[in-house]
Amino acid sequence: MSTLRLARALAVYAAWWEDNDMWDGNAVYVDLDTAKTHAAWDYEGYEYGHPDEDDEEARPRPNLTWVEEHGSWHLMEDGKSTLVQVSETSIWRAATPREIEEQDALTAVEEAARAARPQLPMREALEALRPNREIATR
Repeated sequence: MSTLRLARALAVYAAWWEDNDMWDGNAVYVDLDTAKTHAAWDYEGYEYGHPDEDDEEARPRPNLTWVEEHGSWHLMEDGKSTLVQVSETSIWRAATPREIEEQDALTAVEEAARAARPQLPMREALEALRPNREIATR
């Protein structure tokens, strides 16, 4: 029995709130801007409630911004982390025979390139990293 080979079907953006399983904003979106917009809207509603159109007095809205860090977008409120994040993730599917051939060809090219690189024995590599003793004793 052969191992199932996978191919990336789609990149999506997951919005989630760290340590808050009750938040309704945990969702997956097809594009980053939509994910960030909905996550910020859901966070604001969860924390402050959404203003009604009939409200006579306007409530001040929080100052929400996004900061990219370590491959994820983090929602900040007045410069402080809200623990709401949006990050890219992949949806995978079974690879077609053609995709498997392409994957194998790419792997073969990478292995050939690795084999063509000059190999340095470990002892020589460590010696090259050691500081020159003559310079160190002067």
